[in-house]
Amino acid sequence: MSHEATPNEADHSAPAPVFDATSKAASFLIAAIAVIAGLVMGWVNPFMSKSASSQGTMIDTLFSIVLGITTVVFVIVQGFLIYSIVRFGRQPGDDEDGPPIRGNTKLEIIWTAVPAITIVIIGLLSYRVLADIERPQPGERLIEVKAFQYAWQFYYPEADVTATELHVALDEPVLLKMRSNDVIHSFWVPAFRIKKDVMPDRVTEARITGTELGTYPIVCAELCGAGHAVMRSQVVVQSDADFKAWLATAAAAKKAPQPAATADPIAYGRQLFTQYACDACHTLDDANAHGQIGPNLNGIGSRAANRVSGQPAEAYLRTSILKPGEYIVEGYPDAMPKDYGLRMSDAEVHALVTYLLGQK
Repeated sequence: MSHEATPNEADHSAPAPVFDATSKAASFLIAAIAVIAGLVMGWVNPFMSKSASSQGTMIDTLFSIVLGITTVVFVIVQGFLIYSIVRFGRQPGDDEDGPPIRGNTKLEIIWTAVPAITIVIIGLLSYRVLADIERPQPGERLIEVKAFQYAWQFYYPEADVTATELHVALDEPVLLKMRSNDVIHSFWVPAFRIKKDVMPDRVTEARITGTELGTYPIVCAELCGAGHAVMRSQVVVQSDADFKAWLATAAAAKKAPQPAATADPIAYGRQLFTQYACDACHTLDDANAHGQIGPNLNGIGSRAANRVSGQPAEAYLRTSILKPGEYIVEGYPDAMPKDYGLRMSDAEVHALVTYLLGQK
């Protein structure tokens, strides 16, 4: 026995083709837009400023490739999603269930294989870039980096020079051997695209080659304590002649008589205040220091004698430097490094105390 099919039954038994001429045209249009958008984004790369190192150039190239690929994927996915909503979305007043559609094995194989191949390609490219930026270079200069709460120190072994900012010659490969004096830090130069953890229990290495003259910030990218936000320095990329002149001047200054032995011990104390990164945590107008982690030291020479009953000003300041946990000013964290007694000579401690006593 048979009966006449209703309109709904007729519709369900013979659904409209999904991949008809209109869908094919839309697919080609979406694919074309995706490819063009991927090429533009990969070429322009609006998210990155120009790199200042050869390592950064390689990393930026990899980033641009990945950005182009992800742009293509994004446009394709969103394009087909929007097209499907517009063309095949439920019409007003249609409360019927949609027709049952079985999966498409060929399509599933394609959308599984293509992403897998893409990920493998990106992985291989990433490994190649990593191997290139970590490969030893002939004639590279060794610079030892020391991190401590909350400053950086850079030591040039061949000239026996220590500095609080990193100077490198243009286009000269540099090997950084880094170690922390206390907790885990992270050496990050955004303009060089280089970031490497600096740890107290091992030496880590990074290689940089500055390709653009200029000054670029160094940031600690690992939360290392109360003064983490002010743990900054800079890389100065100079011409070869300027770098050699700077290194020679720094070496000569180290061999010259220190200001403490001259008629200006205050200048020497001010130098030590900056050299040992006291300015990272303290405010002191005379030293152009604006740190907010530790107590304000303006006028400390007048206040020191009243800090601890029976404690002379000189003794109070000396103890505060060598054993900072002894006296904690209310409202401030116990964040001062505990190793100044190991890093500073008696003459340096005396000069720094004398300088602070002079801040009336």
